[in-house]
Amino acid sequence: MKSRLSALKFVRNNKKQVWVMIIALSLTFMTMYVINFLFLTTQESFQALFLEQPKKVAYVELSNKTMGVDSTTFSSEEELYQETDKARNGIMEKLKAHEGISDVIYTQCLYANYQGIVGGVGYDFPLLEENRISGFLKHMNAELTEGRMPEGPGEILVDQKVLHNKKMEIGGYFNESTYGEVFQVVGVLDSDYLTCVGTPRGYTNSGWYMVILCEEEHAEMAKVFHDIGIELTEYDTVYDRADWADMYKELVTDQLDAALLAILTVVIIFLAISILVAYVSFMRSRVNEYCLYSSIGFARKDIYEMMMREIGIIFGLSIVIGAAVTVVIMVLLGHFMLDSLGLVYHYFYPEHLLRILTAFLAIVGFLQVPVIVTINNIKTIDMIEE
Repeated sequence: MKSRLSALKFVRNNKKQVWVMIIALSLTFMTMYVINFLFLTTQESFQALFLEQPKKVAYVELSNKTMGVDSTTFSSEEELYQETDKARNGIMEKLKAHEGISDVIYTQCLYANYQGIVGGVGYDFPLLEENRISGFLKHMNAELTEGRMPEGPGEILVDQKVLHNKKMEIGGYFNESTYGEVFQVVGVLDSDYLTCVGTPRGYTNSGWYMVILCEEEHAEMAKVFHDIGIELTEYDTVYDRADWADMYKELVTDQLDAALLAILTVVIIFLAISILVAYVSFMRSRVNEYCLYSSIGFARKDIYEMMMREIGIIFGLSIVIGAAVTVVIMVLLGHFMLDSLGLVYHYFYPEHLLRILTAFLAIVGFLQVPVIVTINNIKTIDMIEE
């Protein structure tokens, strides 16, 4: 009974060529997964702002038309302001009485920016009087971990991830390039929502909003306002759960998925062509070997299985080595870069790992074409002589 053809002989006898291919495949695996890792770190980090924070707080600025104020009927700006303020206060009282709304504050806000590996997101946070800040922190499940609470105008509490992300420290000025030396960081917060809050200082701000403290099931403002008899329009500024969820899908998940798919496709095309050229070269240099196996009684099926085992060894070693290198690279990136940027990340993304493994399997499938052509063209020694 014939023994099975060994796939290891080729690997042992062609170490240089085989290891070049293994290293190329390993680096490709590492590159694709690390790119996924960095892109998805951005997606993971942005979830707190796009999906979690809006479950607890919404920002709304209503137009005069929505509040039922006709600006053309007033002879002075002061009269218009008084009527607008009166209408707004009435709406706020109705909102406070609505189920799931714990408080509504019309106040100045500041603009914060949180930067991911690819792209950044801006959001507002409120400037409140000192006696309101504790209640806001309690609602946002935020805890002061360093520094102190604001005690005067222009003092800011910043989430620790945002603090790292913006390379700020306690005592520094918040968004100094935008606001100047106006708002000073006096404390650090630990929060699941990247919570920031502070006290106003004069009229330096990014706008005035109704800051609506809500619960998750009452975080969609169109429905809440409808319940109190007000229909929101395109002239109103609304940042709520529904609005942020739409932006997250459009600006984050859809764009990152498209970018990752494009990168994966380009890499796999170039890799497939390179592997095909290299492996065809291997097979051409082994024509006599295949002919010899056929001449001494091995069937084409035996030779095919040997070739597939060789491919399996090469790809298997590549994935194992690539995975080991990838883990080391990710740990180093996490420790030396991502932690210092205040970003959220995980090491294991099964969906994207499966996508990469599927791409490698597709390359193996692509190699079937030259393998089968080579098998079908094998001749025995007597046929060669003829």
